[in-house]
Amino acid sequence: MKNNRKILDIKKIKKEAKGITLIALVVTIIVLLILAAVAINLTIGNNGIFTRAQNATQKWEEASKNEQDEIDKVSNFLDEYMNGNGGSQGGGNQTQVEGVTIPKGFYYVGGTKNDGIVISDAKADENKYSKESHPDQANIPADGLVGNQFVWVPVENFSEFKRYPSYYNGSTQSISSYYEPAPEGSRYPSEVEEYNAMKASVEKNKGFYVARFEAGNENGKVVSKKGANPWVDVPWGTSMTEIGTDGAVAKSKGMYTDKNTYGVTSTLIYGTQWDEIMAWIDPAYKTSTCDTSSSYVANSTGKGNYTVSKKTCGSSDNYRVKNIYDLAGNVWEWTMEADSTDYRVTRGGGYNDSGSYGPASSRYSADDPDYSDSRGRFPFSFVFVVLDGLKPLYMWK
Repeated sequence: MKNNRKILDIKKIKKEAKGITLIALVVTIIVLLILAAVAINLTIGNNGIFTRAQNATQKWEEASKNEQDEIDKVSNFLDEYMNGNGGSQGGGNQTQVEGVTIPKGFYYVGGTKNDGIVISDAKADENKYSKESHPDQANIPADGLVGNQFVWVPVENFSEFKRYPSYYNGSTQSISSYYEPAPEGSRYPSEVEEYNAMKASVEKNKGFYVARFEAGNENGKVVSKKGANPWVDVPWGTSMTEIGTDGAVAKSKGMYTDKNTYGVTSTLIYGTQWDEIMAWIDPAYKTSTCDTSSSYVANSTGKGNYTVSKKTCGSSDNYRVKNIYDLAGNVWEWTMEADSTDYRVTRGGGYNDSGSYGPASSRYSADDPDYSDSRGRFPFSFVFVVLDGLKPLYMWK
């Protein structure tokens, strides 16, 4: 009996053990299912690991892009600033006209590349004489404009950008004794560097801007405006080899020195640039075949002030060509060109000359930086060029 009872107890124990094992298994499975559900939710749920990883990747990519955009903005700003543009081109929304750059700090007034694009340093002048309001783009008025004005001179063929024989007293003037830059020993230290920089800019930009008027004196400030008094009796420099601080060269350089505002460099006009203007007006100038009886550059009778009395800048629209005033007559202009070793060249004739004797292209030489006479013949004119490269073209010393 005892043995049978033991056998029954063992069976009972085994049965109970099996029951416990099944319960434990079920509990284990339930726990595992719960853990799996939690794991799955943590992994692929709306706030799971994968989602978080994807969000983190997306945010990293966005941050990386934003950072690169900021780097690009800074890089572009630095590039443009070092180019002399101060961070953007143009004073307003207009950045180019017919492929011609409007420099920083300046505004398109009107005109075409063929007839003369006019710009101003005053926003009030922006688009004042555009095609929409002024169909005759070859004759942009100076009336109603308040800023300093300049005209684009295109140089499409740089190989022809050089000095040419001019006209004086009815005859062709040879340039065999003229130099640009001035000969060694007759120039200031940075003159060659500045000349080469000017040519590099003209080649890169395919042109340059010239003051629209003879340099005017407005309360002791250089201006390029209609109605201003021409700045006369101004010396070229302290000598023909020293520019000093108060002469024509120094005043020209000092016109636009704030590179945060203006993306240009100003300089006294070169003989090469003057000749390019003459050839732009009359292409025959480059072959010395201008009609000496009628060509503006060879005979400026009736096209400039030769009345024996000095007049204000831009005194008559009859004295305008290619939207530039007073290239002929009124007063002579100093240039950077040299004659022999002791002279600097003036251009354009004076009010006490005649249109044939001293036409727009005429050269005259002075061996004294203070050279002038009772007629006040010698003020100065200047041009400025758009900067390019990795640094300002002209680094004045």
